[in-house]
Order: sequence, then C-alpha cells, then structure tokens
Amino acid sequence: MARCLLAALRQYNCGRDLICLASILSVSNTTTLLTKLPQRFKNSDGDFMTLLSIMNEILLIKQSVAARSFNLKRVCEAKSLTHIRHIIGQALRRYTSLEKSFDISNEYRQQAQIKSDKWELIAKALLIGYSNNVFVSKKDLQDRTHHFARYSDINDTAVLHLKSTLTRPISQAPVSLVVARDILYLSSIRLTAIISFLGVVKPDGINHNIERQIKLNEAEENCLKTNNGYSTAKSMFSNIIHMEFNNGLIHLNGLAGVVLTTELYLLQQSIIEYTFCLENNNPSNSTKYKNLQQNLDSVMKMPQIFNPMIWRWEAEKQVKMSINSNTATKTCEITIKGRDSQIQKVKEEFDSFLNWLQDCAVFRHPNSGENKELLF
Repeated sequence: MARCLLAALRQYNCGRDLICLASILSVSNTTTLLTKLPQRFKNSDGDFMTLLSIMNEILLIKQSVAARSFNLKRVCEAKSLTHIRHIIGQALRRYTSLEKSFDISNEYRQQAQIKSDKWELIAKALLIGYSNNVFVSKKDLQDRTHHFARYSDINDTAVLHLKSTLTRPISQAPVSLVVARDILYLSSIRLTAIISFLGVVKPDGINHNIERQIKLNEAEENCLKTNNGYSTAKSMFSNIIHMEFNNGLIHLNGLAGVVLTTELYLLQQSIIEYTFCLENNNPSNSTKYKNLQQNLDSVMKMPQIFNPMIWRWEAEKQVKMSINSNTATKTCEITIKGRDSQIQKVKEEFDSFLNWLQDCAVFRHPNSGENKELLF
C-alpha cells in the first residue's frame, strides 16, 4: 500500500483518496465489514470505492463540526454503520495520524490534500503496488465461469470472496478483470484461492510487462489464418507488443493490458460452429443397430436429457450447444459453438454416449414413473 500511496501523491493526483483507503484497509482484515452495508455506500467499481465512500461520508461529518461535538456512535447509528463502528473508529485514528505526518512534510503536504473521487486514477495508483494481483475472469478465457486466473500466472486460480461487492449471482456474467488486495489459500495445497478487497480495472490501466502463450490445435491455427484473425490482430497490436505465431503457439509479449486485449480477441476469433447428427452406423442386420435405433427414437422424444451436459459445457468451457430433434424425419441435429479443441471433446462425449446407447436393451423415459435407470 505504501507504493500505491506514493504513486497517488506523485503521479495521479489522488493523494487524499489513497490516504483514506490506507487508513481503513490497515485496520480491515476481512471483507466481512462489507456485509449489511446500506446500498448507497456500495459502488459498482468494487470494494475499494465502497470503503472510500464510507470514509468520505464520516470525515465530511467529522470535519464539519467541532471536535468535541463529533460523536462517532451517533453518526454510525444515523448512517446504519453501527456494525462496523469499531473499524471506523480505528480507521479515523489512523487517518488522523497520517494526516499529521503529511502536514509536516514540505514535499507532500499539498498533494496529500488533493481529492479526486475518480476510480480510474485510484485504480492506477493501486496497480502500482498490486500489479501482480490482477485476476482475469476465466469465462473470458473460454474457461470456467465465476473462476478467475492470476494473469501473471494463469495456473493460479481464484474465486471472489462471497462478501465482496463484486460477487455476482451464478446466473449473471462475472466482472472481467479485478485487482485484489488479499489472496487467501485455505490449505497448503494451492488449488483455488479466495481473493478479497477488489476493484474492477480496465486492460488499458495495466502497464507492467508480461509474456503469454496461446496454444492452438491445427484446426484453430487454420481458422485464425483463413479468417484473417491473426493478421488483423497483428495489424492492430504488433506496434505495441511483440507477437509471434509458430508451431501452434502464439507468443505475446509486452504491456499486460494490450497483451490481454490481444489474447481475448484471438480467442474470440478462434470460435467456430460445428453441426452433426446422432447417427446409427452399425450394420443394419445387427442387434446393436436395432438397439441403437430403438433407443435413438426414444432420445429424440426427450432432448431435455442433454440439458445437464449443455449447462456443464457452457459453465466450464464456454461451449454453447443446441439440440434440434425432429421425430418426423428421425434426426437429432447437434450444433456446437466453441473452439475446435473443445468441440472435439464434446463430439467424443456424444460418440461415447452412442456406444453406450447401442448396448442398452431398454431405455426408459425419465418421467415414466419406473426406476430411472437404464437397463442392460
């Protein structure tokens, strides 16, 4: 936080904002204080601006009355902040201490009084100290929804703290890019971290250098070449970052914000649509042909059995599927939209389903009232 505060004073003209944030963050260990906050304090830019709005409101009252007249208990009761009164009290004492320190500094006295209330400037100052704590939504990287990856180490996976103001319902898309103050691992095995004290950031605000690789299979490589996806990206970004396409790997090196924008663009350009039908390819006089045809006829009448698979692939790999079942023509058409590497895995899953289905003697309807199992 010291580096963030120094950047705010020297570069971004938001010294007072960072002093307020440093004061309350220094006495806050968890985001539990964000629970039960009145909605007017919550900010769409995240936890940092939410905390700043609390500090600004309390300080405005404190500085508008005589010192002896200020009663924190009554103020917190009036503002519905009683549950965090002890934290606010500690933060105010910390703020007073910092204010006195900067007041006797000839170099920073004036800068320490500059208030911007602009998240864009505050975020840039925070990124000076927390550049390694930038997390990108895995949904944007064609991966699992509501999981985040540390952009400097994509294998470092995290989820947002449930008490954060940036947490979204499962049915809603997550925020795309955040900076975090705290990263908590619940065990010595670093699987999934919990990140807290968060703020939404934009790619153009991330100015440190980074190197990334995008792995492609042959079909994805050809796709980016034939649809001019790579050449377009190169014309847009190669004057800012280094780009190299070789042996199924795209190497990106340069400013993290531009690298991220380039990567997201290339991933989007590699998405294709693939359609196929569930077909019975067994010899027409075989038992497997008879079983599979009979069971396929049943499947066509209840395409909803594929819903869990559809939801799973969209939630975990952003692959979209649609099932078009036509009992009149006895066809079941599957349309998949995603990267070819994922489409092939979905196709393998359907092929496995067909192999399994051809060995079924009886396929019961899920709502038949009978034991909901496949009998062999």
